[in-house]
Amino acid sequence: MALYRINHISWWKEELPNGDEYAEADRNLDAHDRAVDFIITHCAPKSIHDIIGGGLYGTDDLVDYLETVYQSCSFGNWFFGHYHDDKRIGEKMVLLYEKILRYDMLEEYRENKERGTEP
Repeated sequence: MALYRINHISWWKEELPNGDEYAEADRNLDAHDRAVDFIITHCAPKSIHDIIGGGLYGTDDLVDYLETVYQSCSFGNWFFGHYHDDKRIGEKMVLLYEKILRYDMLEEYRENKERGTEP
């Protein structure tokens, strides 16, 4: 089984954001002084992507861009999927696969994490 997807076979380059979409994301983050309660993405930033894949996963513009967001933003938690596992990575990164969190319960999740009682 291949570790990465192949363009026009198992994924399409058009799935990735384009330059205008990255610029729009930056404008929105800048409008909030790059400080948000939560970040929710499909993939993880490159440094986390590398931890999960043990350096075996290929990278692309998206995980590279997400790394710049990771390094430049203040956030409470970052939730992401893609890697087919459920686990916390460090203090703020949360990989979700089978575990489901309702949006209205995210604040409760953060409070439980701070108390060390997260489900």
